[in-house]
Amino acid sequence: MNQRGFATLEVILMVMVIGILASIAVPRFTNVTTAANTAKIQSDLSTIDTAISIYYMEHGSYPTALNQLTEYLRGADGNLKPPSGKVYLNGNKTAVDVPATEYTIQEASGNNEARAILGSNNTADKFYIPKKTT
Repeated sequence: MNQRGFATLEVILMVMVIGILASIAVPRFTNVTTAANTAKIQSDLSTIDTAISIYYMEHGSYPTALNQLTEYLRGADGNLKPPSGKVYLNGNKTAVDVPATEYTIQEASGNNEARAILGSNNTADKFYIPKKTT
């Protein structure tokens, strides 16, 4: 019975190859998560903006709180929450932490409108997903 296992050098080389592959793959996965968080926030803010418009058409005034839109946000039971993690915001090249834990409604001064915001004046157009580079 002459059985032979892996030599120490072979094991070291294999661990190095796995390490190199992991160092390439892990940053790509974090970028995908950040892009998904950003897309969710953009979608939620756009959905809330649409609900605000419908509310205005039906009631003749803008809502002052998110809970007034519950009937227009049935799919989410009116309980939309931003994701946790990082997002792309305001043209930053690097990701930042999600700026708040809930969406709010802000009345715009001057033109008597209301918009959905996240954090301090962050509307849907402030979030972006960077172009993929190959």
